[in-house]
Amino acid sequence: MEKLNPISHDLKLFIVVSLTTGVLIFLCSLFGHFISPGQLIPYSMAGGSLGIVIGVYVLYRRSLINENHVIAVSVSTLIAFGMTSLIVVFNFDKPFLIIFCFLFIGLTTALSNHYFEKYEGVSSSLIFGLLGAILIFPTFYFIVSSILKSKFGINGPFNLIDGLLKTNHGQANFNAISPFIFAGGIALAFLINLLVQIQFSKSKTSLIKYKLIWKRVRPFNFAVLLMSCILGSVLLTYLLLENWRKF
Repeated sequence: MEKLNPISHDLKLFIVVSLTTGVLIFLCSLFGHFISPGQLIPYSMAGGSLGIVIGVYVLYRRSLINENHVIAVSVSTLIAFGMTSLIVVFNFDKPFLIIFCFLFIGLTTALSNHYFEKYEGVSSSLIFGLLGAILIFPTFYFIVSSILKSKFGINGPFNLIDGLLKTNHGQANFNAISPFIFAGGIALAFLINLLVQIQFSKSKTSLIKYKLIWKRVRPFNFAVLLMSCILGSVLLTYLLLENWRKF
């Protein structure tokens, strides 16, 4: 890695990710406005996610992020982006909050990279397990609170979601961002906790150059993997039933 003053190094991470994220959000929002007006949130989310991935990759290519930390830093920043986006879409009337949330994205890149460099000895399986648990938590909360409200009449946990839905354009904004928070979180949690348990080995006998090898079952990662599958199945079933009722 390139040796820089820590402040200068972190500042570069912050600037690059903030710049790529901001530019891609703007360009994708502009594209979305012409393709399907009124659907800016999905295009902005897609642009922001792509901007984060590109930004981290540029930093890696410039030797500003260690190869071993690329996935963890990317996922940490994507989590921050999802969290801040959830705040922003229900607070479009608060410009200072929006600016702070945007700056928090690049700040997360710098802070997470700093953490992973400092605690190099922490296993990737533990890191990916914890990140996966954070990623699936919103879906878990939504499903559990929905069941408690509809089946048992316990409204407490769902009041937080109700509060968001009652804001100006709350239902429309929730419908626009929830696929990224729920489906995106589940898919990413599944992927990173699968990758930590498998490896690709070069094959000398098979026509296929590489073969997939299951290293060993890691209980925490396997639990997150299993939970992401369960939550994904429940969420898909819920969506199918809701669409069925409309017909």
